[in-house]
Amino acid sequence: MAIDLKPRLSGENSIIASLATVALVLGVYNMKIGPVADVHATNPGEGNTQAAIRKAGWTAITAVAALIAEELSYRHALMTNPGTGQITLTPQAYQPAGGASVTAIGDYGSAPAG
Repeated sequence: MAIDLKPRLSGENSIIASLATVALVLGVYNMKIGPVADVHATNPGEGNTQAAIRKAGWTAITAVAALIAEELSYRHALMTNPGTGQITLTPQAYQPAGGASVTAIGDYGSAPAG
């Protein structure tokens, strides 16, 4: 059984997922601190604002780390043999993706148009 380690998201969907992650981080900062204009209106070095920024940073890091951990958990489960509990890779897992063509740098004459 070959293990498919290709990305699950296509190019445009990976952009959407990246933007969703950015929106998550921005949402965390907006909910924990509020608009930048409010921070500008506080006194320099104000303790509560500094604490809120620190909390927002740790919350955002934790949220993104949780997403990455979930992805790694599924990838690990996909590679683990249920009978032995060991990661099992077949030689097919190391084969390059089919249909990919590589053009040497400077070899533009043989490159497909478009």
